[in-house]
Amino acid sequence: MKTGIITFHFVNNFGGALQAYALKSACEECGVEAHLIDYRQWFIRFTDMVRMFPVVKNPKVIFAGLRTMHARVRRKKRFAAFRERYLSMSRTYYSAKALFNDPPAYDKYICGSDQIWNTFITCGIESPYYLAFEKDPQKKFSYAPSFGSSTVPVRYLKRIREYLNELGDISVREKEAIGTVKKLTGRDALQLIDPTLLIPVSQWEALAESAKIRIPYKEFILVYIMQKDDTVYEYAGRLKEKYNIPVVEIGRYGYKASFVDRCIVDLGPLEFVWLFRNATHVCTNSYHGILFSILFSKKICIIPCKRFKSRIDSLTELFQIEQGSDVNDLALDVHYDRERIRETLAVEKEKSMNYLRKNLGVSK
Repeated sequence: MKTGIITFHFVNNFGGALQAYALKSACEECGVEAHLIDYRQWFIRFTDMVRMFPVVKNPKVIFAGLRTMHARVRRKKRFAAFRERYLSMSRTYYSAKALFNDPPAYDKYICGSDQIWNTFITCGIESPYYLAFEKDPQKKFSYAPSFGSSTVPVRYLKRIREYLNELGDISVREKEAIGTVKKLTGRDALQLIDPTLLIPVSQWEALAESAKIRIPYKEFILVYIMQKDDTVYEYAGRLKEKYNIPVVEIGRYGYKASFVDRCIVDLGPLEFVWLFRNATHVCTNSYHGILFSILFSKKICIIPCKRFKSRIDSLTELFQIEQGSDVNDLALDVHYDRERIRETLAVEKEKSMNYLRKNLGVSK
């Protein structure tokens, strides 16, 4: 049996690449051959290209970005190498029209995970991310896609309702999305965990071993910020004062705060996993930053990002993890029960894998 997965696999984004790899791996664990449908939506390609350049207001960041342009080019090559090595892909489609005219033939189709239903990210509704090119509902289902927000723009509601009703089973990533699907269609959606949590830690550790990165620190505080937030930096600085260990930041443009010892721009998905595996503490406002901290049982400070906050709220509620806000509270990095998380994760993983097996038509 062959399965096609459509998601944000092609972006130079750590979470996007790694969740695509993880869902493919989970399908293979179910005993089916899985491929990524290589659909490269125009607006995602556009924003990915724009992010190569330091389009920001801070002149210091602009100058740093110009100096590190070569590092971002190497980063892009690392992502391409990762896709080539770890993701089996269909022919490439650069438009929805091309995909509808000649869709790849699979026995089953999956849309998800990631924010593929977020109309802000895709600049409107993208019907391929609802598998509209496949007409048989029995052959298509969603695995934990996200709307990215608790509300959907009113102008898109009718079409989204139509696309959802054409799917087989529906699962979503955030708790709030269950209500969105129910309100639009009257159907019950299942909340499932992100694919990165479906595969064993040992598999992530094996990936990390292939990373091409070396830093001269046995211990370090890792900073990973998706949206600028000075609170994350403040907290990382206080941690450095308390533990007297270096701070390493995963940066986009190479500009670093004075207390940051190293800002790494030239890294791909493998190096990202390596940094999370080897960090002593993590300070982040990133959804996948939190996930990989959980996977590797790291001490973590979570300062949630302001935009698309519902996904982090849903995640921390599920695993009962506290979110930080007060930089003076240096105990925040230990406020979660690792054993309880392992127990919750085991239950959620079994539920998610059962959903996959059922919809792929395979037995346990």
